[in-house]
Amino acid sequence: MLLGMIVFSAAPVEALCECGYSWSISTISGTTTYIGTDVIETDAIHDKSFLDDTDWKSQNYNISASAARGPYGMNFSSANIVSNPIANSSSWSGPPVSSGDPGFQLSVGAGIPENGFIQVAQLNSVREDLLFGTYRALIKMTSVPGTCTSFFWYYNDSQEIDFEALSYQYNFQNGTFPMNLVLQSQQSARQGFSSAASGDWKVANLPFDPTDNFHEYRIDFVPGNVIYYGDGQVLAIINTTAVPISPGHLILSQWSNGDHGWSAGPPLQRAVSTVAYVKGYFNSSDPARQSAASRRCKDPSAPGAICSISDQLIAPGSLFSEFFSEHPNMTNNQTIYGKSECPPMHNPFADVIDSLWLGLNMMVILTIIAMMF
Repeated sequence: MLLGMIVFSAAPVEALCECGYSWSISTISGTTTYIGTDVIETDAIHDKSFLDDTDWKSQNYNISASAARGPYGMNFSSANIVSNPIANSSSWSGPPVSSGDPGFQLSVGAGIPENGFIQVAQLNSVREDLLFGTYRALIKMTSVPGTCTSFFWYYNDSQEIDFEALSYQYNFQNGTFPMNLVLQSQQSARQGFSSAASGDWKVANLPFDPTDNFHEYRIDFVPGNVIYYGDGQVLAIINTTAVPISPGHLILSQWSNGDHGWSAGPPLQRAVSTVAYVKGYFNSSDPARQSAASRRCKDPSAPGAICSISDQLIAPGSLFSEFFSEHPNMTNNQTIYGKSECPPMHNPFADVIDSLWLGLNMMVILTIIAMMF
């Protein structure tokens, strides 16, 4: 029995991060650590085609002006999204294969559309089981006035957590760059989707120019709280009854409907916002994924069973970022496009354990034989 206890406590994890990925939230009342069992990681600056990426689906549909609540309708099309990876696939810097910035380029068409529909872009995550977690996107926003670049978590129009960057609001002269932080709720839906009226819309001035480089936008969605960050700095905390309770999915978009009260536009020239990565570490609402997480996690206290999520640090001239899926054996049994099927990690204690049990079994066998004679 003692041997069995020693073996259990000494045995390392079968796979790193098998019990999840942790991050911390600090408030005036203290620091709380959260763990997400599931992962979404998209390295867009090395992804050759968003069309092949099974973690995302581009949106192709029209929405009328009346439904868009603006003077123009919108045509969401894959044609308005371009994958532009770095030419050297093993590098984190250097020129991309086409013009512009590396990553997924989301564009909005220029000028008044003859058919009444502005050309816009949207990517949705395939997984729709995203519950409490931390969701992060590295984006370089367009500087062209007249669009809304959005990164948000979405269940429906009354359960939605948004970053919405309205490019016409940027003031380059005095260096102010507002970011609209919105929780859509049943109350805001009843008020014509005006979160301002319900108190669940905050405007934060970003501590950086969102158009001069890539910056990380982060949503921490935990029970009773939504915390918004820009490059790791807290922008706002919302803890009202508008905080969602249902699972949802992630959306990346750039759009314009000509509404002077929101997106403005359409832009006078083609506007491009570029996504370098998306990362999500979360708990799933899917019973199959919950069961998989339970089977993976043998002992959450074992070294390496839970991995800490690194904060994003952008080095000058490089877009290097840590991805668990770039390392062997850190995303086993996950669903990440092209990255999840890693070979099992060799357990350096396995041979020792096998030898111990073999020796123990041989002693038992020899004892039994001796007793027979």
